Amino acid sequence: MTTFKIFKVALIVVLVSISLIPPHVNAEVTCEQITMWLTPCIGYGVLGSVVLAACCEGLKTTIAAKKTKKDRQLGCNCVKDVAAKIPGLNYDRVNEIPGICGTTIPYKITPDLDCSK
Repeated sequence: MTTFKIFKVALIVVLVSISLIPPHVNAEVTCEQITMWLTPCIGYGVLGSVVLAACCEGLKTTIAAKKTKKDRQLGCNCVKDVAAKIPGLNYDRVNEIPGICGTTIPYKITPDLDCSK
């Protein structure tokens, strides 16, 4: 499978995932918003391509939007769940993105991340 086909499949998985994730009432930020903000990061996470400016902007927007503990937990679960559905996602690359973008997040994205903390 070519890298373009893998990227196309990953993007389709993300878009389908958005439609399957139930909205969270009383949260200021939704998983749909987070997914849209972080979608430009998929190329780097799957293919190791260049981290796009739109990825960094989306990451910083996501971080800024997580104002409450509930928002942070929702964001963590959203990223964890959507990432698990992206074929070929390299978690080492995903965890490099904050540093490349000049920011930090308080956890490493892994398939077994405990978002309750």
